[in-house]
Amino acid sequence: LSLKVSQEGLQQRDGQRLDVLKKIQAKSKLVRIGSVPLTELGRLKALILNIESDGIWDVLVEVVAALQHAEGSIKRQWLIDAAEISCVSSYPSTALKFLGLLSGSWSKYMPLLILDQQTVLSDLPVTLSSLLSNSSWGGDVESVVSSLFASMERIYNWTTHEARVKDMLPGMQPIDESENPMAGFLLHMMHSTCVMLKDYLSLQKQLKLANMDI
Repeated sequence: LSLKVSQEGLQQRDGQRLDVLKKIQAKSKLVRIGSVPLTELGRLKALILNIESDGIWDVLVEVVAALQHAEGSIKRQWLIDAAEISCVSSYPSTALKFLGLLSGSWSKYMPLLILDQQTVLSDLPVTLSSLLSNSSWGGDVESVVSSLFASMERIYNWTTHEARVKDMLPGMQPIDESENPMAGFLLHMMHSTCVMLKDYLSLQKQLKLANMDI
């Protein structure tokens, strides 16, 4: 069984894409049971968190399960990276679902949090703000919250049709139209998350957040 994963395979709309998702899920299971080092999964991080949201849920659950017993610093880096990836990904809901799952994995109520995708996203303002309130996060909090604000702002511009390709930052991809049905929900959820974490934002960003018509 070859578990080689490629970006090209993920861009297919047929069985090939499903095959790639199954390979990522299988690799995650092997990491979880200790047969494959976690670094193997780490190499796929950017790929996993920029996959079309449809069909990715079971893969995300398996990846978070593989990270469950990883060192705190490794889980922390995955969370920081996921927040950053949500700012530039064509499929921000994928990275945000992962953020919700990973945030919940620090909680003893984790089994209750992974029942469905909508709940994980709806609970993100609470699970993430609760996690980041722990003093052990130190300066990493500002980094995560800054990324979340940038992601929220991008989703806001997208939903209000203020985004223009020429205005995009280097490396930023346009949000894929497959995300459209979730636009309003994602915006409200992300705005609520930033409001919960506003103390970590600059006064200028706090003002911008307060003036958003949502």
